[in-house]
Amino acid sequence: MVRFIQTSDWQIGMKGGGLGKAGQIVRETRVKSIDNIFKVAQDKKADFVLLCGDIFEHNMIGQEDVKKVISIFNKYPNIQIYLLPGNHDILGADCVYNRPIFQQLKNLLILNSCEPIEIFNAVLHPCPILSKFTKQNITEAIPIVKKDKNIHIGVAHGSLVGKFATSNLEGVNLPVDPSCVDKTGIDYLALGHWHSFRIFKDTKGVDRIAYSGTHEQTNYNEDNAGYCLLIEIKGKGKIKIEPIKTGQLKWISTEFGTKDRLFLDELKKHLDSIKDADMVRLELNGDLPLECKEELDNLLEFQTTVYKDFRVVDNLNITIPPMLEKSTDFGDPALEQTEINLKQLLSNETDPEKKIIIIEALVRLQRLGKGAKA
Repeated sequence: MVRFIQTSDWQIGMKGGGLGKAGQIVRETRVKSIDNIFKVAQDKKADFVLLCGDIFEHNMIGQEDVKKVISIFNKYPNIQIYLLPGNHDILGADCVYNRPIFQQLKNLLILNSCEPIEIFNAVLHPCPILSKFTKQNITEAIPIVKKDKNIHIGVAHGSLVGKFATSNLEGVNLPVDPSCVDKTGIDYLALGHWHSFRIFKDTKGVDRIAYSGTHEQTNYNEDNAGYCLLIEIKGKGKIKIEPIKTGQLKWISTEFGTKDRLFLDELKKHLDSIKDADMVRLELNGDLPLECKEELDNLLEFQTTVYKDFRVVDNLNITIPPMLEKSTDFGDPALEQTEINLKQLLSNETDPEKKIIIIEALVRLQRLGKGAKA
């Protein structure tokens, strides 16, 4: 039997520019969460940790970020680490793993060739890439091992054709042919490149291919992120794949449709139910009466103090109060003409923000007219 931890796509040093100020929180948390992976490896008595690429965002990563990662590696000297570079930290003259600091780690082996590596009770078959744009099946170097009684594990970084990419190998960068497990007879194929945890079956319905996904979610669009995988292989075809949570940040993205005032009550209940979240995104669609706009704005403003990141995609159409559709008898030709002009502007305006400004101007104008008449 062999038991190991699979992880990938840490992308330490990523900017997270689309997250604004929260980008710094995400960057720091991604480093801290590495520790969770090795704690799992210790607790589960894993034989080794297998890193399937993109550990760093790029090869020009700052040395301080490199030292942060190595400091965590040094905390677990008894855990053997096998690291396959990906397309971000790709092999080459400027590869980050060529730096002298990595050569001093006794528990780290960089998988920089296709040569099989015998480890514990298994054989690793690395599939390193030398170009980010290769369209050649990156697992084709794995030998036929169907008759060998040892446990064989393929390690690659790319897109599983027909699963995360098109059904045709042509035109796909870093293609991985899913049929390689059947053709070669390897017991398991460990993959990196995509940030979501996914398991895929072979032609006999056995789970034999998996992406661990990133160890810490990166943005609101990712699903099933923030895991490492505990892989147990007990002889041929006896594979257990267990996802284990490593991510620290809780991300929630919700879409709300509005029609009337009741929407605000539903939104309040939702926000109360997710107070343990860290990163929250709301998409608001539909119509909202103008008289509810101020209450909504106050509610949303408060939420910026609750979460590490709170963002709103506002697609609301602010509806005009019925009273604004009627003409007002101001008793003043100038005010009456102003109302006509504002209504004309409103009918021609398509920008939601500008429409709100015009509507508020109309409300204030009518209040002024009523006050003058009183």
